[in-house]
This record gives sequence, C-alpha cells and structure tokens, in this order.
Amino acid sequence: MVATIQVDTPFSISPNPNSLYITPSLRAVIAKAKFTIDKRQGLTCAALGDVGLGKSTVLRYLYGEYAAKENVVTTLIPTPKFPSIFGMLKYICSDFDVDPKRSFVVQQDALQEFLLGQYQADKNVVLFVDEAQLLNNEQLELIRGMLNFETDKHKLIQIVLAGQLELRDKLNTEKNKALYSRISTYSVLDPLTADETAAMIGHRCEFAGIKNPFTRDAMETVYIKSKGIPRSILKLCALAYEMMQMAGDKEITPDYIEDTVPEVAV
Repeated sequence: MVATIQVDTPFSISPNPNSLYITPSLRAVIAKAKFTIDKRQGLTCAALGDVGLGKSTVLRYLYGEYAAKENVVTTLIPTPKFPSIFGMLKYICSDFDVDPKRSFVVQQDALQEFLLGQYQADKNVVLFVDEAQLLNNEQLELIRGMLNFETDKHKLIQIVLAGQLELRDKLNTEKNKALYSRISTYSVLDPLTADETAAMIGHRCEFAGIKNPFTRDAMETVYIKSKGIPRSILKLCALAYEMMQMAGDKEITPDYIEDTVPEVAV
C-alpha cells in the first residue's frame, strides 16, 4: 500500500525513488543489482538505456535502500565529471572519509586499507555512479583497479553503474575488455507496455493522494504518444493535469492528451 502524501506535482520528472513504479521487469533489474551487491560480486551495470527510461530513478532507488542499511557504507556520484583520475579517486575517498594524499598511488593504497577495514568490520562498501557513459577510458581503468581490491571470496567494493547505451558500447571494446569481463550483472531498461503505463499513472496519483482523473482512453493515448517512455509519460500527464485544473474539469480525456502533445517534447 502506497502512503498517500499530498504533493504539488503528481507527475514530476525528477528522479524521486519514493514515487518509482516497479514493473515486473524492473523488479528483475533491481534483483540482479542486489545480487551483485549482496554477494559482493563487484561490478553491475544496473540500469542502461535510452534517455527518459528512468535510469537515474532506479539508481537512486537502490542507493536509498542501501544507504539506510547499518552494515553498508555507500556514496553516489551523480555526474562523473572530473579533471583527472586522481581527482576522481580523491572525490571517492573524501566521501568515505579517507584522508587526502599527495600522490595517486598513496591515495589508492589508503582506499584499499579503508576497504579492507570495512570488510573486516563486516560492512559492505558500495559506490553508485550515475551518467556513467561520461566516464572516459582512464576513469574506467580506475574502476577496474578498484575491483582488484578483493579477498579470496569477495570484492571489497561493489560498483553500480547507470548510464546511456553508449556505456555498453564503450565497455565492449578492446581497450576496456578487462573491465567488461568483470561485469557480474547487466540490465537494459525497456519502455513500458500500455498496461504498465496505465498502472504507472495510477501509482503516481495514489502516491500524490489524488483520485486518478485519467480515463482509460486517455491513458491509452498517453501510451501511444509517449511510446511507453516514462519521462514522456510524466511530461504529458503533468501538462494535461494542469490544463484540466485550469479548465475546472474533473477528468482527463484523450482530447487533453492530444492538446498537450504539441507543447511537450516527447
């Protein structure tokens, strides 16, 4: 049962994990990522896909769940734009309260010492990276290097990537084949079906504490116009809902959706 919390925008496109509608296929995506993290398998490409499919929301959902666990130490890099791999390493160390060092090698050793200490304390360390398609080859090599921190049974750090499909292409190259071979689990997000689109709209309304004003035909029209892409669904619904309120109506018909299409980039 979803808590009914009155919110200003039922159809916000911000990556709010609390309002995430979990489809059966998305449940499988989350389960694969959790397997990699919980079994300390190292690297998972938890959410890959085209723009608007909800990659950031899925990553933040996972991050929020693990950040709340007492036996997990975690951090999130929302956009990996760093001047150098040393800068990226120092950023990660800073988030884990590892003191800054003067050289890359000493900094890397300090991180490894920290990770080993957390492992001995029975804590799992998890690094989440969003927009991971922005990682260059040197930064991907840094990730590969961190995955070398391990015991005979487990990785000392789990790394969860989310990004556009170009990340898959970047990893599947001769340059990065050593890292590609270390991927434990891998998931590509798909657009929603018509039924999932309607269920997502209903879920958003329930989460916002409002009655679903969309007719069945209107939700079908949303699906057709959005092609099942979650961000496009939300943009169409947000504007149609606003137009309905301004008109003083009680329900949203297909005409409302048709009127919003020229105003929304879908």
